[in-house]
Amino acid sequence: MLITAPPGERKSAVFGSVTEPIHSFTAEYNERHLIDFQTYRNTKKLLETKLSKAIEKGSVIQEIRDIQEELNSLEPKKELKLITTDVTAEALASIMLDNNGNMGILSPEGGVFDVISGMYSVKVTNLNIFLSGYDGEPVKIDRKSGSVTRAHPLLTFEICAQPQVLNNVITNPNFTGKGFSHRFLFCQPESLIGRRKLIQSYNGNGAAIVENYRRLIYRLLNMQHNENCFIKLTCSAADLLESYADKIEMQMSDNGSLAEYREFFGKLTGKTLRIAELLHLCEHSTNECVSVKTMSGAIEISEYFGKQYLKMMCADNYDDTPQYVIEKIIAKAKRDEVTIISLRNIKRAVRKLPEEQVTDALEILCDKKYLFRISPPHDGSRKKESYEINPYLLNNERNLYFGFPAVL
Repeated sequence: MLITAPPGERKSAVFGSVTEPIHSFTAEYNERHLIDFQTYRNTKKLLETKLSKAIEKGSVIQEIRDIQEELNSLEPKKELKLITTDVTAEALASIMLDNNGNMGILSPEGGVFDVISGMYSVKVTNLNIFLSGYDGEPVKIDRKSGSVTRAHPLLTFEICAQPQVLNNVITNPNFTGKGFSHRFLFCQPESLIGRRKLIQSYNGNGAAIVENYRRLIYRLLNMQHNENCFIKLTCSAADLLESYADKIEMQMSDNGSLAEYREFFGKLTGKTLRIAELLHLCEHSTNECVSVKTMSGAIEISEYFGKQYLKMMCADNYDDTPQYVIEKIIAKAKRDEVTIISLRNIKRAVRKLPEEQVTDALEILCDKKYLFRISPPHDGSRKKESYEINPYLLNNERNLYFGFPAVL
């Protein structure tokens, strides 16, 4: 994820609060296992010295072999490291090797992108470890001191930076050409400057919120590493995800509204599934199935990031107005138990919007077959212009995606 906001938005303070439990967990773990780390290093050093002396004095092969086998069988005990910031590809591979192939690049600055783009190299950095860490694909990095291989690398990227960093990422041809930038979820939150308070009121629950968050992070970090673990979906959750994926797929067709943004939206379904699994693990175990409620929440989050991407790309179809209008129309139609609603009632339902904006939204909704315009008769009656709602919407409200609209 790449979150961008101008200076003065308190990015660092928020980022520090979010990552503090991770730093605390790491420090406590390393302090608790300090003697194990020291014992491993000392034992390894003794065996290496013993092996070197055996080779120097010309000991029999079997003795050398036994020492080497003992050295090879020594179980590594190294300090836990979950977060790094500015790191090269080679250094990252080495760090991940010591952490079961897992690592988080978390930073309130965007300097890591400068490193990745080749700040410390005369040529562009090898992106393989960053690309493979997204899907857990095997990767091998060769260097002068030897090769580093990871069979299942998993990388978490969380950067909170200024808008210029975002511009550098999405305009870097090496990043976009190799699909690196499209692996990110982008977020440009609304500015709160002018509405902030120095001391926030949490109705006395501030300490409880912080403690509950800390316990959640600790529980997730204490989960046993198991590459053979699979999280299953309920049939309803799988159906909902499939329906969502089908809609995105249709919109990525040659004439679809997302045809120009396939690089990002082609990965959005997979990201949605990951979000659902993360939400699931916050409340449940790996033995339970992901519910339709959890999947619905993940899709709602996914829709948000889809709109954020379109907004970032200055796309024509990120406007939320049509969604707002149709939601108000459907809500009123269900309350009144009708399928046709007059223009006058529509304007009342969305009275906070300017008339021109409502007209444009209704035009889009009719063009996409969400509504069907019914012209007033020419017989002198008092009937006004009205709109018939696509009956599919009244039965399938969960399937509305206006951030990137589709023809139903």
